Amino acid sequence: MALPAPKNLFTPEFVQDPYPTYRKLLDQGPLHYVEVSGGSWPVWAVFGYADCSAATRDQKLSVKRTGRLLLTMPEAQQSEFRELTRMMGMWMIFMDAPEHTRLRKLMNQGFSPAVTEGLRPQVEAVVDRMLERLARGGQADLMQAIANPMPVRVIAGMLGVPETLHGRFIEWSEAIANFMGNPNRTAEHARAAQGAVFALTEFFKQAVAERRRNKGGDLISLLLDIEADGEVLTEEELHAQCVMLLFAGHETTRNLIGNGMCALLQNPEAAEELRENPEIIRTAVEEILRYESPIQYTARMVKDEAEICGQRLRKGQTILCMLGAANRDALQFKEPDRLNLKRVTNQHLAFGAGAHFCIGNQLARLEGQVAILRMAQQFPKMRLVTERPEWAPNFGFRGLKTLPVSL
Repeated sequence: MALPAPKNLFTPEFVQDPYPTYRKLLDQGPLHYVEVSGGSWPVWAVFGYADCSAATRDQKLSVKRTGRLLLTMPEAQQSEFRELTRMMGMWMIFMDAPEHTRLRKLMNQGFSPAVTEGLRPQVEAVVDRMLERLARGGQADLMQAIANPMPVRVIAGMLGVPETLHGRFIEWSEAIANFMGNPNRTAEHARAAQGAVFALTEFFKQAVAERRRNKGGDLISLLLDIEADGEVLTEEELHAQCVMLLFAGHETTRNLIGNGMCALLQNPEAAEELRENPEIIRTAVEEILRYESPIQYTARMVKDEAEICGQRLRKGQTILCMLGAANRDALQFKEPDRLNLKRVTNQHLAFGAGAHFCIGNQLARLEGQVAILRMAQQFPKMRLVTERPEWAPNFGFRGLKTLPVSL
């Protein structure tokens, strides 16, 4: 059967506001054939909530896809970045069972609910210090002042990273995000990401060696203690997970905070509701995650022949799970395009689903709850300076380039 003409989805207009496109495609059906890399590499994309949820849990689909990140580039350029994809392939998020199961079991100990809740005073102290500086001015860019630096301070603190390196870590995180989040990625994207992964890996090689000599209370030391108990992380695996945690812990959480504040400022009645009812902050953050998802899509690769939404897929084909669209599916969410901070039935897919459900979800939620509530409470007169904030040119990781406000 002939394939349909691929739809041109990933455009500059889509970056600024993907939701009209999602609505149109959801009305047409849950599965669509879309262009990647200027139409030279079309893929199937799942938009409906039920099918997206099923696909992210489907054991017939694999997350081992780092080699396919290079397919949008000319073949002559791909060999330059084989080491990048090999190193990223050791990240837990790109592993299938049983390797993923083994690593997840080890890493879960560092992200248990008890460990995460124990970080609350530290997160509150970080936010309070930053808001104290913010209050000294009449205007600010919330991305630069709060959303960008705050999560890296928290995850860097967990990993024992000195404050002098925070700025570099933000730059490296952005380079990796630009590579991973753009389906039309170029050699320039890959070169910057490779430099970032190499630099981060070198840093963590030295940090791990230091912790072996002098263990502390940080996450690296915890992972070394797990290793001492007989569960083994190889040296390369340990370095790779540290790089992954720093990148993932920063990139998605900064966008949760930035996207959340933007949504509240664009919906002042919701911001007022939160100020009057601070106890709803937990459901408020869940609604922000659904309404303006920091991760707009994730990808899977077909292990063997599979059927998705009635479409037969061959071994090796890529399928995109459009989480941002699934979270606006009217078949799952009542009034999906309305920000409802008291929404109770809210099984959103912002953190994925199944075995690869985001390991740091509780930490991201905690950081979002603390930062968003404190900003809403301390700056009741905060307003957007621009009518249409500019979104970063990244399709996979939805976040703002800047968020200028008056205080």
